[in-house]
Formats: sequence, C-alpha cells, structure tokens
Amino acid sequence: MKKYKIDYNQYLLDDYIVGDTAVIKVLIDDKDSLYNKLDPRKMLLDKSILNYITEEAYKIPYKYNISIELCTSSLADSEKSRVAKIIKNYYAAKVSNCDSVIKINVIKSLCFVLLGTLMIIYSFLGYKFFGPVYEEIIMIVGWVLTWEGVDLLLLSNNEYKVKRKNYKQLYNAKVIFSDKVELKG
Repeated sequence: MKKYKIDYNQYLLDDYIVGDTAVIKVLIDDKDSLYNKLDPRKMLLDKSILNYITEEAYKIPYKYNISIELCTSSLADSEKSRVAKIIKNYYAAKVSNCDSVIKINVIKSLCFVLLGTLMIIYSFLGYKFFGPVYEEIIMIVGWVLTWEGVDLLLLSNNEYKVKRKNYKQLYNAKVIFSDKVELKG
C-alpha cells in the first residue's frame, strides 16, 4: 500500500495562516445568496455559507485566532455589521447548545452510575430473598448501567467538547469584509 505524505503545517501556512491568524475566505457573489431564501426577515445566513465556515474551521488548530473574510462588494456598511452580528449570534447559539448537551450528558451519566451501583449492591443483598438467577440478572443490569454512565461521561461528551471548542473559536472570530479575493502564493 502506497503512503502519501502531506506536510499539514505547510498546507495551513499556504492556505490559511497570515501571521498568527487563520483566515477563512468566503466568496459571496451577491446579496441574495448571503441569506437563507426562506427567511423573510433576512436574519439567517444561508446554511451553505455557515457549513463551509464550520468545515474550514475544523482544519485549523485551536492555537490560531480565526478571521472570517467575506469577499463581496455588494454590501453597505450597515449590512456588514448586521452580517457580522448574525455570524456571532449563530456561533454563540452553537456554543450554548453544546454546553446544554454536555450538562445533560453529565447528569444522565451520574444517574446511570448511581442507579447501576445501587442495583449491584441490591443484587448482593437480594440473594437471600429472590435466589441466584434474579441476583445475576440485577447484577448484569447494574454493571451495564454503570459502564454506560462511564462511557457517556468519558467518551460521548468528548465529541461535544471538541465541537464546543470549534464553535467558540468561530464565535471569537473577527469578521472582515473585502471587495475581492486575494489568493496566496
């Protein structure tokens, strides 16, 4: 099997990094393509733009600050500040959502561990009353609940913690506007 090598640091330097900031460039052809077509108030950006920004940010290490450069000449200054605020609010909501999911997962995992531990203890005490088969069933269920809680706490939350870091990095991003796309290299 042939291995392909890529110098990831050089790739970042060539395509994203300017000084100590990573720049994500987004080309906006016209004002109509900026907003979600179904939003009559023009308070939501088009999902393809937000998805593109998010996907590009996943490539950038946390040590870099991010600037989101919207390349368009069709926006007035008031519209530019409004778009920057919409982007900031979008990623603030994403961070808040991740915080909520993490908090719920911690509560669920603690409940699983507590319930599982109580069932294991009960299986030892219930042996005299219900017999060995019932004891084994309760013990197995108790261990499954305990390990499910540990898995939820240690492994499943990591996905949301990574997303939260990326969304927070984008929330703190500086939104800038330019009239044209300048390609590096």
